[in-house]
Amino acid sequence: MRPRPSADALMVRGDGLAPRYPSARSLLGFAVLAAALVGSSCSGEEAQLDADQARDGSGAAPAETDTLSTTAIFFTDAAGREHRLEAPAQRVISLVPSATETIRAIGAEDALVGVTDYDDGEWTGSLPSVGGGLEPNMESLVALHPDVVIRFHGEQDPRTPARLDDLGIPHVAVRPVALGDVYETNRIVGQLLGRPRVADSLSSTIREGLADLSESVADLPRQRVVYMLGGSPPWVSGPDTYISDILTLAGGDNVFGDLTSPYQAVSPEELRAREIDVVLVTSAGSYDASLTPNARIEVVGDALQVPGPDVVEAARSMAEVIHGRPVH
Repeated sequence: MRPRPSADALMVRGDGLAPRYPSARSLLGFAVLAAALVGSSCSGEEAQLDADQARDGSGAAPAETDTLSTTAIFFTDAAGREHRLEAPAQRVISLVPSATETIRAIGAEDALVGVTDYDDGEWTGSLPSVGGGLEPNMESLVALHPDVVIRFHGEQDPRTPARLDDLGIPHVAVRPVALGDVYETNRIVGQLLGRPRVADSLSSTIREGLADLSESVADLPRQRVVYMLGGSPPWVSGPDTYISDILTLAGGDNVFGDLTSPYQAVSPEELRAREIDVVLVTSAGSYDASLTPNARIEVVGDALQVPGPDVVEAARSMAEVIHGRPVH
């Protein structure tokens, strides 16, 4: 398992770009993620992706299987770019951890040849890293001879797609910033790796699991919740984010769902003025509990930082923390 980058380093996690603890020294981080909600355009030139065959991984793929098509595959990515594949990609570098997890979930991890410093799962530990998800080390990337690179689509990183174009390396964009984007990432990755039916089955399984969870918490009293991201002044998750979507589904009401930005710093006075039942923090000691003396403080780690195949487990975990009881 590769060591984690520093707390102030930028991450391409599931919900976009985020330093684990925002600080004044962060050049992008959560404030820039707000601007990223305005989609940026990339080259409209069709990408030709050539590969020999789909991989038969043995990961957490659903039972549904795919038969390789003898005709070209067409699909559109999160940047609105149309792609044509003569065959599924065989050598893939993923710059987005949620896409990395999706690759494994559909049983295609044999096609993965490179990841980022933020892919810290045991199963990715043996894979080469190309650095950060934004502006990766191009020398390391080129040395891995990828058929295609999966990248994050957002205006805060215009250089990566431009540099990949200059190098003649095809790239496919994903944009996992909200719960619904999990299904879109599944679709794109499934098409890219020749496993569209497996990806569709994965999405169906996730939808069913989340529907069951929603039904399980429907009769429980809703809790007023704030998700703290750290920093000084403290940053919180606002509306239109994966985090906020999960909190709502798990039976919580995001106290800061009325903000104008998806991630925003709030003053101690504003925290004290809000009626809060539960404060979720990523690590112990990262929050001043005196700001909300009547609220429960719960440490949830990084469970909500990668919107991907584990979303049902993450949502159920949040529901149990929010309600202080098992949820079946």
